[in-house]
Amino acid sequence: MSTTSPQHNALPFRTAFPYLCLVALIFYFNCVERALLSPLLVSIQKEFHFSYTLTTSLLVVRSLGLSVSLFANGFLATHFTHKHIITASIFFSGASFALLSLTTTYLQLQLGLLFFGLSAGLYFPSGMATLASLVEKDDISKAFSIHELAPNLAFITAPFIVEIMLLFTDWRGAMRYVGIAAMLLAIFFGLFSKGGTGNGAPPRFATLKRIITRRNTWIFFVLAGIGLTLEIAPYYVLPLFLVDQQNMTSPEANNLLAISRLATPVMALSAGFVSSKTGIKPLLFAGLFLSGVSLALMATMQGAFLTAAIIAQPLFPAILFPVIFKVFSDFFPPEEQSLVLAFTMPFIGFIGSGIMPNFLGYCGDVFSFEAGFGILSALTFASMLALFITPSKD
Repeated sequence: MSTTSPQHNALPFRTAFPYLCLVALIFYFNCVERALLSPLLVSIQKEFHFSYTLTTSLLVVRSLGLSVSLFANGFLATHFTHKHIITASIFFSGASFALLSLTTTYLQLQLGLLFFGLSAGLYFPSGMATLASLVEKDDISKAFSIHELAPNLAFITAPFIVEIMLLFTDWRGAMRYVGIAAMLLAIFFGLFSKGGTGNGAPPRFATLKRIITRRNTWIFFVLAGIGLTLEIAPYYVLPLFLVDQQNMTSPEANNLLAISRLATPVMALSAGFVSSKTGIKPLLFAGLFLSGVSLALMATMQGAFLTAAIIAQPLFPAILFPVIFKVFSDFFPPEEQSLVLAFTMPFIGFIGSGIMPNFLGYCGDVFSFEAGFGILSALTFASMLALFITPSKD
């Protein structure tokens, strides 16, 4: 096998910075294609006359594709370099996103989103490995903080992209143009990027068994799972909630959705630096606790207080992921990291970006979106128990 330590060809942080930004740009496109579905779901629901449950079930299909390809990455990375996998991922996710503009039935939407998920899901484990290969170990937390800017910027810009594009086209045109841009970026990345030239460890039963039975794996699973859910699930259903149940117009809902994410890049960028002063555990505790409080307020408040809670809610998950992946890099040796992500992230992604948004949509149909936010708040508080489990040393 060919396994490459993340520090094998590591660069000084300043030298690596432009290449870190290029990887973050790839991640941005990976995320913005997914984030665009949130403001576009309102248009899709109106055109096809779907219920909340049926509309958000499209996210489950997409997440199924993401989960399968995340797991497949562990096998593909033994035969292809991480750079090649990233290039293929962004190119074919862009192609499938463009093809979604041609769909006319629910089945076609499902198949298109499944293919999109199968393509986009290949990125994450290889992206993490590429980041780690670019910088020294002491700079990994900073690299993760830069990388985490991508989803936060995607969440901010996606509603604005939709509103601008809807001025001269429809939801189909928005998908088509973004998909083409992603394909062009993939070509640029393949030609000019650095890092990610190694392979992952081959998936072996003994290795997989050791990972599954390790306490650290399940601590990471809980923390990353709730972190992803908090970051994504409310975002996907907020336009439906605001337009249909809070009597906002689509532009008003999209503007609030974007405004609620404006400060998240600063939070994500500062997380790696703040954690070096406060410590990992206190920052994780604060992020989870405040996330639970903000969701509880979203479940109970109205008017200006509801708006304030919506704006506050995304701030706290933004600080979690850079810190969680610093924990991840401490928990697992470099040669196992790609395999651990390939094993855990399919389930984390399927739950956080598929099942939980669909559950919130179901609550919107049967009970209320507020009830869904309240249940998610309770789950967030419960997840804090993982912080009090002693990590294993093996």
